[in-house]
Amino acid sequence: MYRTMIVPLDGSEYSERALITATTLARVTGAQLVLVRAASPSALPGVDASEAQLKVIQEAEAYLVDLHRRLAGIDVRVEMGVPVMSAHEGVLHEINQHHADLVVMCTHGRSGLGRWIYGSVAEKVLAHSPIPVLLVKPNGLVGPLLLGSSLAPILVPLDGSSYSEAALPHALALSQALDRELLLLRVVVPVMNPVSNPTPSWAFQIEAEEMVVQEEEQHMAEDYLAKLVGRLKSEGRRVKSMVRLGWPAEEIQEESKAIGAGMIVMATHGHTGFKGVILGSVALEMVHRGSLPLFLVHPTELANTHSELNTEEK
Repeated sequence: MYRTMIVPLDGSEYSERALITATTLARVTGAQLVLVRAASPSALPGVDASEAQLKVIQEAEAYLVDLHRRLAGIDVRVEMGVPVMSAHEGVLHEINQHHADLVVMCTHGRSGLGRWIYGSVAEKVLAHSPIPVLLVKPNGLVGPLLLGSSLAPILVPLDGSSYSEAALPHALALSQALDRELLLLRVVVPVMNPVSNPTPSWAFQIEAEEMVVQEEEQHMAEDYLAKLVGRLKSEGRRVKSMVRLGWPAEEIQEESKAIGAGMIVMATHGHTGFKGVILGSVALEMVHRGSLPLFLVHPTELANTHSELNTEEK
């Protein structure tokens, strides 16, 4: 499934932590790595590159050559790219140039914690990348989850929608390549009682009805996952499922700890469809939580199908 992986770098040790995960995946999938360091232009459009700009390009090239040398013996094909543009634009450019199918990058870069995610490179790449993005935390696990215990499963949060299921093909490919079990997770959000101090008799009736609705949703979630698990097991997959009650990001985090997950694979959009963009979504909240690698999938094929159906209806 993965032939070419883009690894954005900025010269810092933070960004280089993504290399551990990227090289691991490249070994087991046979993919090549494209190391990318953008050289942001300092000259105005139409003006020849200045000596300072040329120096930035030369430094980027020298840095990547040194990295290439350090990776020489790991039995992974490595190419390099120095796009002369802003960092996130450079990554998107290299994706198109190399027809890449995965970006592996650290959530933070040169200025350390708080730089690459908040309104910066990683977030912009995540928002605009046409291919999945695997985010690695600079202060978390980057290799043991992939290199170590075969008992570390891959966690796949689902919400019952076709949008969230866009993550499944990638999770299955990764589980096969890394020899990991899948755990499919469905989080049922608790029904909120609008009555803060239910004293009238009718308030207790509302609460009882809410409990019935919640139990029905839990049963539906269990049935949904049971069918998925049954189908995947019939295909020879190692897969289990779990239903939890609570707030999605919190429960995903808790379940990942409970099972000792090695990676979380999820779609950037869920039951709200493509109006529920990554900003403010569960996916973005997960970017800020925990230390596990987070494999995020944009369900773009479903988006195109959805758009075509809407056009036909009109």
